[in-house]
Amino acid sequence: MREIFHHWWSAQKKFLHSKDALVYLAFVLLATVIWLVHAYSTRRTHTIQVPVTYVGMPDNYLFTSEPSATLRLTIEDEGADFFHSRNKQYALVFDISDQICGEQGEVVLLPDDIRQAVAQQLTGDAAMISFEPEELHGAYTRQHEKKVPVVYRGQVHPALQYQLCGEPVIAPEKVSVYGTLETLKAIKSVETVLTDYEGVQDTFRTKLALQPIEGVRMLPDSVGLSIVAEQFTDKALTIPIHVSEARNASHVVHLFPNQVQVTFRIGTNRFNCVSERDFEAYVELPEQVADHLPVHIRCKNSHITHLRVKPEEVEYLIESR
Repeated sequence: MREIFHHWWSAQKKFLHSKDALVYLAFVLLATVIWLVHAYSTRRTHTIQVPVTYVGMPDNYLFTSEPSATLRLTIEDEGADFFHSRNKQYALVFDISDQICGEQGEVVLLPDDIRQAVAQQLTGDAAMISFEPEELHGAYTRQHEKKVPVVYRGQVHPALQYQLCGEPVIAPEKVSVYGTLETLKAIKSVETVLTDYEGVQDTFRTKLALQPIEGVRMLPDSVGLSIVAEQFTDKALTIPIHVSEARNASHVVHLFPNQVQVTFRIGTNRFNCVSERDFEAYVELPEQVADHLPVHIRCKNSHITHLRVKPEEVEYLIESR
């Protein structure tokens, strides 16, 4: 095998150093030039799918029969322009606002309308050979409007040592929905697409799409979602206990102990803002004699969570004045 390769390689080197090699390379170069001249002077055709967009539809109208969203376009071009037009991204946009009126109707784009729109995008010597479909049709109807609230669908889990500062905030809180009267009667709210978030820290903002409803148009079709989380810590305070109602003004109620310790979770940013004034500890005298009274806590600060009280019950003694 080695001898065969050596013999072949020796023959190739001998050919490359001969006049025959130069003649061969000259013919290859000439053939390449002839091919390029032919390629750049020959007109070629190609077919592409062009996306079609319709603008000018009022918010309270809806297509009941969608016009075609694409146009099959055949274009002829030559030379370098052919490769340019082949790679060009075409897109057709039609303003249909002047065709929308009344309760219902039809949008019609004639061949001349399509030719004019395509011609505006052709460059150089490019020419349009044909297009399909030759006309664009779409039926529309007027829709009724209703504003409904948006509901976030999902769960939010803060990161370790973080807690949520209130519920997720949606903006806008309401969106407009368009549809028939019968359809809108059944819609009380719209939901976002199901989305869960894990490990949320600090302030998190994103956009969420709304869950589509068949036969209904929503504007806007997405909303902003804001989630605020903050680091938390525990805090403890001592709160005096009072009796909510005395049986008789001639009696004095003694509590043992007469104060409790409340422990709770609060965001680090609000730690110094919480005081004893944010709590009220009280007991209620029972109709019948009992050994202990449960302690009730009324919290006036909505940022406080995981509230615990110790002790949960106290002893009492009723003394006549």
